[in-house]
Amino acid sequence: MTITGIKKLLKTRNLRVTELRVALLEIISNLGKAVSYQEIQNSLIKFDRITLYRTLNAFIERGILHKIILEDNQNFYALCSVECTKDKHQHQHIHFQCNQCREVSCLESKEPIELDISNHLVDEIEITVSGLCQDCHN
Repeated sequence: MTITGIKKLLKTRNLRVTELRVALLEIISNLGKAVSYQEIQNSLIKFDRITLYRTLNAFIERGILHKIILEDNQNFYALCSVECTKDKHQHQHIHFQCNQCREVSCLESKEPIELDISNHLVDEIEITVSGLCQDCHN
């Protein structure tokens, strides 16, 4: 995503264009993968943790990013699809973590994931698959 595209996205989601917001979205879009909180924090050292945390939460609330929480409670953040908005922010996909390089990515399923949850009140579904990514198994 270009800087112009990032600024346009922020404006369409009613967010002010700030240096931190642009830099954060630029990092995540340039990497093209889910990015750990630690990696984001290390890349944006001139911004304080609280402002970064609030910015990440604002992006989640506005349908710009989604948060991936893995078994070890490590948080990753990935760009949402273009269909996500503040009011429609659902992710019907699986997350993959490579056992070797530890990279996390979103896997799009060809068919909707269907579960029999008729007797449950479900807030959120998180499915994570692990194995070796294409780069590590070649």
